[in-house]
Amino acid sequence: MNKFLEAFVYFVESGLPEKLAKQLAESLTGVKAPKGKINIPDTKAPDIFQTPKAKDDVIEASDNVSPSYAAGDTKYNADVLAEELAIKRGFIEEGQDATDMSQTEYSKLYSEAYQFLTELNRLNKPVKRTPNVKKLATKKERGELNFINSKISNPLKSKMVLQGLDGTTDSLYNRFRFEKEAIKRGMVQQMNRAKENNLALGKKDLDNIIYNLKIYKQLDDKVNQLSNDLIDVGKEPEKIYQNFKSDDINTNDLKGILGEMSENMKNMEKTVKEIDELKNFPDPKDRVKNLYQGKGYTTGNEAINRSLARQFLADEIEAGTISVRPAIYNAMREGGHPYIDAIKIFRHHYGDNAFDILGKYIDENAFSTSGIRYPGRFEFRKRGVVPKNKNAPGNTYSHYSLPGELDQEIADVDKVIKSIEGGDNPFFKTKEDIKNQNIKRANLVKIKNEIAPSDSIDLSGYTNKSLNELSEEGNKLQSELSLVDQDGSSTLPYQEFQEKSLRLDEINKILKEAQTKPDDFFADDSAEILPFNLKKSDDDPTKFAKGGIVEVFI
Repeated sequence: MNKFLEAFVYFVESGLPEKLAKQLAESLTGVKAPKGKINIPDTKAPDIFQTPKAKDDVIEASDNVSPSYAAGDTKYNADVLAEELAIKRGFIEEGQDATDMSQTEYSKLYSEAYQFLTELNRLNKPVKRTPNVKKLATKKERGELNFINSKISNPLKSKMVLQGLDGTTDSLYNRFRFEKEAIKRGMVQQMNRAKENNLALGKKDLDNIIYNLKIYKQLDDKVNQLSNDLIDVGKEPEKIYQNFKSDDINTNDLKGILGEMSENMKNMEKTVKEIDELKNFPDPKDRVKNLYQGKGYTTGNEAINRSLARQFLADEIEAGTISVRPAIYNAMREGGHPYIDAIKIFRHHYGDNAFDILGKYIDENAFSTSGIRYPGRFEFRKRGVVPKNKNAPGNTYSHYSLPGELDQEIADVDKVIKSIEGGDNPFFKTKEDIKNQNIKRANLVKIKNEIAPSDSIDLSGYTNKSLNELSEEGNKLQSELSLVDQDGSSTLPYQEFQEKSLRLDEINKILKEAQTKPDDFFADDSAEILPFNLKKSDDDPTKFAKGGIVEVFI
């Protein structure tokens, strides 16, 4: 209970509401909080316990019998101590008491014990409790307390969390419970560190703590609801979660799932067809590998890489070493952004091989007393972490992705569109949703074309004439893709729309690259090359009219 009270007092003195201070103290110490209002005593024991000068056997005897002392009764306690001294000094044996020895000698022992205990009480007299003066956290300490110095993202709304789910109750329960336990573990660890180091918490820190605890409470409520849903259909949440953590599915469970699926199918032919389709689905692990490529994700240090890179990037941006958009800087300085990943930002500006340097630093400090902590930007600069690209790759965060990562995002959008058309998507149902997904896809393709290396396009077989034919084909495709019905949907079937969209992307990329080549690069068998999406105006044949896909409707 003393540990609980210490933690409770720290949080109350820091400015947290009593109810919240009680919850945090209970989480940190594992001691259940007493019911009702907790009154903080007006006095407390001195910070340092002092022992009066005395013979060694007196001090030793007092330590032995101190559990038998009665609070506030020095006379009784002196009797207990005097009897222990009598045994130690050979006046009586174990099992005997003061009546079995000379009363004169016992009186001397009692007097010695009483004097010792009186001095002991004086030296350790309770003092008036005053608020403990707290110290300010250093910049380095604050950088390691992200649950205190920043607001965490809500996993229930986080794109990074939700995009990996398949929509089933099992999947939601496993992921949200995993996030919940990670938040609790992080908050308990960091709040305990703040208490042990007696760090001062500012108003912003208190606001962050209260906000983060609300997020935790929402997540806890959702996990409990999903757990009840699983129980209602005869499933065991704990077993499902343990299988999820160990990445191992019990054979009997699998048989049960397959049997349940077969039972719900209308006929065997449909069952076989759906199983065959499932065989062609990409492995979820491969999808994650495609979305997150490079050494920052594959060396086993992903979380530590992200933490170190984020703090380093914030310092480098402030120093003017690299240039990024304000949203990127804010995400690096504050931490906990729902989708802006420090690993991708670091990878672009410092190169993928810079993670080798971080890995070496992590290995060197993994078992040190201070642990793996951000050492400051100059330490990493000395180790060879220098910028490869000073400027951002484009105007959006998606520009920091690799072409292969964008390919997977585009494939994900295609899958969503297909599920909407098939009526199988739990979140999106309307043609407006399909339209929005197509706009999203078009943006991703545009970004990929902007970041793809120019030498990936082979133009050796093209002539001026063939490029002009491509331009005409592209303009025709653009017109076809832009035609919509009265309800705003595309006049083209989905499959045809997708094929023409891909062809349009390909043409756009080729013609854009062609504009970077010198005039004599292509055989002069035709007139000037018309850039894609530029047509000569009907009113003035010497001018061009701007055009292009503003929105893609379906």
